[in-house]
Amino acid sequence: MQNKIIGDAPFKNNTQSGSPQKSGGGRKALFQNKIGAKALFQNKISRRACVFWGLAACTALVYLLADIPVSAEYLFARGVTRALSWILGGVTGLFSLSFYETAAALLIVGIPMAAVCFILLLCWKDYARAKAWLWRAAFFALSLLLSFGLLFAPLYARPSAASALGIEEAPVTREEVAAAADWTIGQLNELAAQLPRDEAGDVLPADFDALARSLNAAYAEAGSYFAPYAVRPKAVALSVPMSYLGITGIYMPFFAEANVNVNIPAYSLPVTMAHEMAHAEGVAQEGQANIVAYALCLRSEEAALRYSGLMSAAAALLNALPQEEFEALYGQLSPAVRREYANASAHYQKYEGLIDSISSFFNDLFLKANGVPGGIESYGSTVRALVSLQKQLSAG
Repeated sequence: MQNKIIGDAPFKNNTQSGSPQKSGGGRKALFQNKIGAKALFQNKISRRACVFWGLAACTALVYLLADIPVSAEYLFARGVTRALSWILGGVTGLFSLSFYETAAALLIVGIPMAAVCFILLLCWKDYARAKAWLWRAAFFALSLLLSFGLLFAPLYARPSAASALGIEEAPVTREEVAAAADWTIGQLNELAAQLPRDEAGDVLPADFDALARSLNAAYAEAGSYFAPYAVRPKAVALSVPMSYLGITGIYMPFFAEANVNVNIPAYSLPVTMAHEMAHAEGVAQEGQANIVAYALCLRSEEAALRYSGLMSAAAALLNALPQEEFEALYGQLSPAVRREYANASAHYQKYEGLIDSISSFFNDLFLKANGVPGGIESYGSTVRALVSLQKQLSAG
């Protein structure tokens, strides 16, 4: 009713002035005003669409350049990506809390709430606001895609990190794998006898910050392939939920933050930390990050780092062998090492289930989508590098 009174006001005014002929002009002016408002709205939509498609074009260009090895290495990995990660890491590194955890918690709560609000807008037939929400969601998703393209995607096209460390990845024979496993087991048994253990038979956990300092020093000596700045890994407070997801660590490029699950066996913490720090240092491929982590730990003179590298390398090499050879070499492990492996297996079994399977499925999809053909299975490619590394260490 109020709209009708407002709409009739020009006609009534004209009638009182003795000029009813002008009433049509008043309605025409009102109609023109409505058309003008509609045109303005369309212009806003047009500008918004132009910005969106301009951002989409920039994103496509970034990913195109990121897929070219030369630009991926020198424009991004040693340039834009490294500079942006240094700035982000410098800011997030000022705080002990994990920004990854905070963002994950906000998304877990925020996404369902946003979905409910959007459905309510549709139920209320408030299509204008619903459309605005869709635009915001599209801009947010595209911004994340562009950020990932600048902060991490180019690293997948880099040359091998193993070659930067002087490690060959040539094909190996079963006999070479068995020989590498035999040598690794000998080194492992010798070092295991020297380390203090708790009542369960596990090595005592190393100090988190001390490990980070040691690994930063190792990366600083590893060459220009790796970022020249120090990385501050974060101990995840929600490590138990991460364990149910089957995640021992995660690098979040949007914050340049290496997050480590501390609810893992003590012996695996140094290798896990080195792996996540490798991502922050410029290594994207999971298999390559494994090789870097093994190499830095195995070459280290610190007992905690070297023991972690030997335990992880021995497991990888043994699992690559046929059952008969596996059993023969496994029997050579000292009782202390076998007990620690058994404890680790029991620990991980507590968190296996549907959630872990779903997490592994999506992780596999992510790896394949980023140029890792074998997905999770490609992790086994590190065995070739371990054989080469064993030859270097045994000869040196």
